[in-house]
Amino acid sequence: MLLTASGVRISSTLAYEDDIFDLTLKMIENNQIDVSPLITDHIELENIVENGFESLSNDKSQAKILVKLSGDK
Repeated sequence: MLLTASGVRISSTLAYEDDIFDLTLKMIENNQIDVSPLITDHIELENIVENGFESLSNDKSQAKILVKLSGDK
């Protein structure tokens, strides 16, 4: 009720359609699209705040940071 009374508007959007997303994943899987230039860093899960969230917020050169989960190689 607080949102309704305050006049706040919430909107959302999808940047893709389901079929386009599926096609894109298949193209990545088949090496038709190279996504490696988009990956700007690899970090450990325990460093997600300082090397992940803060880096994405403060460094505009960061685009996609992959997070290594515990036990991943």
